Amino acid sequence: MEKYIDKIIISVLKGKDYRPYVLATINKRFVDTVYLLLKKILEARKKNKSEDWWIKELVENSAISKRELLWFVGLNNKTVTNMANTAKREVCIDLGKENINSIKMLAEEIEKMHDGLPYIEIKLKHRKEEIILSEKESIQVLNTISAMKLTVQGGAWSEVGKKVEKKLLFTIFEMLGLPSKNYVLVSDEMKKKGFVGNREIDGIILSDDHKKIIQIEFKLLGIGNPEIGDEALAREVGLFLVDRMTTMMIEEGKKKGVNIIELRDEKALTKIGEYLKKEGFNVKNPPKITEIEKLVPQITKKYNEDLENKKIMFKAKELVK
Repeated sequence: MEKYIDKIIISVLKGKDYRPYVLATINKRFVDTVYLLLKKILEARKKNKSEDWWIKELVENSAISKRELLWFVGLNNKTVTNMANTAKREVCIDLGKENINSIKMLAEEIEKMHDGLPYIEIKLKHRKEEIILSEKESIQVLNTISAMKLTVQGGAWSEVGKKVEKKLLFTIFEMLGLPSKNYVLVSDEMKKKGFVGNREIDGIILSDDHKKIIQIEFKLLGIGNPEIGDEALAREVGLFLVDRMTTMMIEEGKKKGVNIIELRDEKALTKIGEYLKKEGFNVKNPPKITEIEKLVPQITKKYNEDLENKKIMFKAKELVK
């Protein structure tokens, strides 16, 4: 993900789709993890020849991480938590065994009606070693890979928010010439500690006398997640930056005094500058779109998360004087 951060920021600021870079990250992690899991399956099968080798070596084995355990039983943390109200390892094992048995029964049903259906048989080779898995075992492998893909995919999209949004806000403020003393980027740690009442706030812009404060919420996921817009409007933030939003949602925002700017608009940076000028902040005109690709790496190099965290604590002391 790290090597794509600047590329994602450039894409967003130019009003283009950043998702291909996230998908490239997902695909790389997926393939790498597939090979890791297949190697562990191969080693487990070589070590244990019993009928219940999968459970003994890949589920009950304490050396297997909880994350991998969930993949080997075809589940994920959220599903287990929803089912049992907890995701402790022993619960994952119990529910996992039930799921494995369910898959075995399904495989047995498939065996009875194999007319017209292809037979699934996975062969694993590593150096000079080779094993052929039964259809039941092969289906379990497919289920493992499927569960892993969902985890990897969800984790990558979440990581975009954590790693990109603060740097992107920082880049926007720098490009508009907003003085460092007039804004803070709210860290996840500050949200957890309850520093901001609204835990979804990503940035705050302050006038020199602190009489005017604009709260900013930033979401790179948009039109496909309408609940994001509903929640942001309910919080009535000052400026809501989002990838895309429906026309109806934008109009609803205007009624509630929430200024929504779609980042998929190549004029988004200009619109943010115009909004801040209208609110009385002294900002400069943004760079030309042709200059963005060159400027972004120069600006992101200056971003210092520790410094931003210290700055927000300093501002907090100022605001409560």
